[in-house]
Amino acid sequence: MDFAGGTVVHINAGVAGLVCALVLGERKGLGTVNMAPGNLVYTMIGASLLWVGWFGFNAGSAVAANSLAGVAMASTQIATAAAALAWMAIEWPTTRSPPCWAWPPAPSPAWWR
Repeated sequence: MDFAGGTVVHINAGVAGLVCALVLGERKGLGTVNMAPGNLVYTMIGASLLWVGWFGFNAGSAVAANSLAGVAMASTQIATAAAALAWMAIEWPTTRSPPCWAWPPAPSPAWWR
């Protein structure tokens, strides 16, 4: 069940983001300047607040403490975990080191060097 009108919202946001990217053009220094997040603490606080907010929105939209709310909460948790794993799977081979949020820090496997 889609509580948020996801198709309409996400298609609109995607088109708006694409138009903005086309109008603004490439970033200055793209490919030559390190553009990693500047403040990891603020990045994690923001992501955490968004994550908790989505839990409340998705599970709360069921308007009951029932199995539908449980499924919405489980889906939110699983989607977040899948996104984090996808980020790690893409960033680790690309930058040859684990993402800065992967703890404890570990060296890259020898076969990725």
